[in-house]
Amino acid sequence: MVIKILLRSSLVCAWAFLIVTLVLGQANQPMPAPAQAKPSPLAQAQALLAAGQVDSAIEALKSIPKPSSDESLLNHLFGLAYYQKNDYSRAVQHLSISARQSKEGSAQYRQAIQLLGMSHYFLGHSKEAVTYLEMVKLWLPDNLENTYALGVSYIQTHNLDKARESFARMFAVSPSSASAFLINAQMLKRLQFEEFAEKELVRALELDPKLPQANFLLGELAIYQANLEKGIELLKKEIAINPGFGMSYYMLGEAYTRQLKWDDAIAPLQKSIWLNPFFSGPYIALGKVYLKKGDLPNAESMLKRALTMDPNNYSGHYLLAQVLQQAKRIEEAKKEFEIAESLRTATSK
Repeated sequence: MVIKILLRSSLVCAWAFLIVTLVLGQANQPMPAPAQAKPSPLAQAQALLAAGQVDSAIEALKSIPKPSSDESLLNHLFGLAYYQKNDYSRAVQHLSISARQSKEGSAQYRQAIQLLGMSHYFLGHSKEAVTYLEMVKLWLPDNLENTYALGVSYIQTHNLDKARESFARMFAVSPSSASAFLINAQMLKRLQFEEFAEKELVRALELDPKLPQANFLLGELAIYQANLEKGIELLKKEIAINPGFGMSYYMLGEAYTRQLKWDDAIAPLQKSIWLNPFFSGPYIALGKVYLKKGDLPNAESMLKRALTMDPNNYSGHYLLAQVLQQAKRIEEAKKEFEIAESLRTATSK
């Protein structure tokens, strides 16, 4: 959701400026004199849209008789409005007409193509998104939002080489470098293409055996696949290369807890906290370790610290409830169990 907001918000300023030039300016036409009649229905709709009154703008556009004297611009404004409402299917419908009927290379045409690419991207139409986003790349090669969406769309269509090229351009690294393979793997992993991500990471380490974070990501993948011994080995390699990376210690501690090696887990989890005291994960894991070892005061301290940073963490509340229950603080434990259950229910919904 955060990524989606970032991608959409970057286009808002461009909308406002372009709408003004398309309608009120109308290709550098002189502004009407103050004594002239009130603005046309199209201009009124534009003013509402530029002011952020999207629903009112749509109603104003609907009131314009059909066929409109400027069907292309009318559909363009409809497309902008529906895009702003996250109604991407209708945005595509109207923007397609705008792109087809406007002059190729014009400001209206280019914005229609750009928003068609993003609309298809948000709809999950990756193949169609690639078609439009590649066109945008020709005139906006350094636009980060377009480059990111294009890279993700390449991943969704299993075109890993082009995805790597896209992200390499985005992060200003060579497409054939170890860094490019690492970045592509991170994107693949986030999009749950773990098998492809693993191959990219292996290639990254072939190019640069001491590349930071590559062993960490491979180790993380191994742990998620329940291959704990392999994961631990890879995380130790990462720590040897990159000893200041707190996440490696956290994942190493997590791996030991899955093996029920409570004593082994303590030191890496502590190191993770010392390197990054503002991440709740190792506090929760360490709270669980202390609970299993019967050290209730330290378990309570760790879990309460975690919950100050992440108050809606189900595991934190549930483990704290268990700690309080074992400490015979029944009412406090009951309250924590209730909070945990409400969070679990909300998540499932």
